[in-house]
Amino acid sequence: MEEKNMIRITDIDGVEKEVEVITHFTLAMNGKDYIIYTENKTDASGNVEIYTSEVVENEDGNIELNGVTDETVWTEIKKVMVEMAKGE
Repeated sequence: MEEKNMIRITDIDGVEKEVEVITHFTLAMNGKDYIIYTENKTDASGNVEIYTSEVVENEDGNIELNGVTDETVWTEIKKVMVEMAKGE
């Protein structure tokens, strides 16, 4: 059985959660690092909810996960997700 890659994050409300890292990657278009992760919860349709964030290291060395707001970046991230779904 494959071991899950689990990390602890603190959300915007200060609540600490353990999440499973699905993958991490660097986008060639901007050289920034991103992470796709899940809390292993399902939506009303039964689909597992996944989240994507930009990974940023602060000056103090702590890692911060920032939301993706740029549509061009989001389009590229969706391409990565499609490739993953195809098994590439």
